[in-house]
Amino acid sequence: MTRQATTLPELLIIRANERPNDITQWYLDDNGQWSPASFQDFYHQVVNLAWTLKSFGIDKGNVVAIMAATGLEWELLHHAVLALGGIVVGIDPDEATEQLELIVNIAGIKVLIIDHAEHLNRFKTETTERLQSVIHFGDRSTAKPIENLTFLAVPGMPPNGPEPMPLPNVISPHDIATIVFTSGTTGTPKGIAYRHEQIIAAITAILDTYPELSQLPCHLVCWLPLSNLFQRIINLCAIASGAEVYFVNKPQRVVDYLPQINPHIFIAVPRFYEKLYQGLEAKLDKQPRLVAKLLRLCLNAGETDSKPGRLFRAINRRLFRAFIGLFGNNLRFVVSGSAPMPIRLLRRFYSMGIIALEAYGLSENVVPIAANRFTDFRFGSVGKPLKGNTVALGNDGELLVKGQGVFTGYLANQEPDRHLTADGYLASGDYAQIDSLGYIRLLGRKSELFKTSTGRKIAPVAIETLLKHTPSVEHAVVFGESRKFLVSLITTAMPSPLDDTSAIVKAQELAMNLAECIAELPNYKRPAGIVLSFTRLSFERQELTGTLKVRRKNVYREYSAWIDTLYQALDDPRSAIHKHPIVVKREIVLLKL
Repeated sequence: MTRQATTLPELLIIRANERPNDITQWYLDDNGQWSPASFQDFYHQVVNLAWTLKSFGIDKGNVVAIMAATGLEWELLHHAVLALGGIVVGIDPDEATEQLELIVNIAGIKVLIIDHAEHLNRFKTETTERLQSVIHFGDRSTAKPIENLTFLAVPGMPPNGPEPMPLPNVISPHDIATIVFTSGTTGTPKGIAYRHEQIIAAITAILDTYPELSQLPCHLVCWLPLSNLFQRIINLCAIASGAEVYFVNKPQRVVDYLPQINPHIFIAVPRFYEKLYQGLEAKLDKQPRLVAKLLRLCLNAGETDSKPGRLFRAINRRLFRAFIGLFGNNLRFVVSGSAPMPIRLLRRFYSMGIIALEAYGLSENVVPIAANRFTDFRFGSVGKPLKGNTVALGNDGELLVKGQGVFTGYLANQEPDRHLTADGYLASGDYAQIDSLGYIRLLGRKSELFKTSTGRKIAPVAIETLLKHTPSVEHAVVFGESRKFLVSLITTAMPSPLDDTSAIVKAQELAMNLAECIAELPNYKRPAGIVLSFTRLSFERQELTGTLKVRRKNVYREYSAWIDTLYQALDDPRSAIHKHPIVVKREIVLLKL
């Protein structure tokens, strides 16, 4: 680009002026076919929509919440609000009801935009009546009548009619562009405001870290929640670099669409990659025993950077081409964030020629803190700091970061989860190591560190990551504060057992695999028993955040009775658990490791 944008609307204007006919986005039309939108088309639609929103009373400084599914409409509304100088708040449609009031009040939301009328049922009536307006762009027939409800037809592509009248330029780099809320793994979500210049800094840092985004053609997939700022920033990076974004409005079908999209770079949370690989393992299990063994030997051999390792990776690209083809034909690498990805899985992908790069960030720093690069990565680390971040370790080993993207504090004087040191560093809340080459390795969260009754300090995340090496394990949560030994809750991807006998068989098989995974741990770090649940953790029970992080306290509250029963059984030498797993009900099995 010939000049650097200083605000987000300016970013789009520059690209639309310089490369008006280049394709920026693809969306599924009414016939289920991929249709393109050029930068000029998209920009014109944004301006038209902005004028419509302005006629509804939206103006500079208004806080506008968008509560809708990921899609082109979300993206158009996002840019239209920004173009007016408005402040965007993304609300997850699955957000807990008790959190919605807090978000509206803390952010000072004036306008709520929704795609389904049912979303209004999640708010108190007095809250929606207090809003300046509620804008509905979905099916009118399902909407309940409220006084301040307005219907909006979000324009499709391509636009019709003459070039729209330009909007007045009222935005400064120092203006607030968005308010985000922390995921709330340890308590109430906190509100954070970010300025245009900070998000521009994040875009610049990401493009510097991943220059492959600017190696055109470059196809990206927009399928993660746009209520989460990270997906929005990736879309903004695409505008800055010229990459093409494909909007998948049904995330559960993203695997079906990937071979059509042929992404060059794909971004997901670890659980997505785990489930894909579990599918591969399930297919291997159906092979004749000798064939499955040979295929797994090939995978093992391809994990190293030795000469034989390189040879086996070339072989594996043929042997496992169906799995690799799930990502299409153009894949350069995939990126994983939000939670640690098991090293075993990273190596497995690598052995098939798929490079998975872990990245790390916090809500309190809009610039991602660290990332592995395509040409510079180390498995087990979150890579090196991004441009604009300065990192250090505190006296106790806590990772500290300073830079333009760091927040200045939570809104509404909320009680801080994280603080700034006297010299301006953000305390991340994560223990870390930084090696001589600058790679950062996370050791566990300070808030999750606990002591057993024997005085041993336990960082549960590393243990949980090991437990999740077992393919059938979906989530692992370790407990043991003020106890003599550790136990873990395990949720599994296995189907629920038909009877007690099949539950015991499944539990015994899992116990053998888990014991093998944690064999390398010292005794005090090995869970002595497992609460095996055939019920998955859920958003509805508030066990997971919108970014799939575990809410540890909520999980403990849900399973505390079974955890206590497990401890009692393990402490009792006469308990049957020392001989075989105990089925306490069809979905819950207690077992000794």
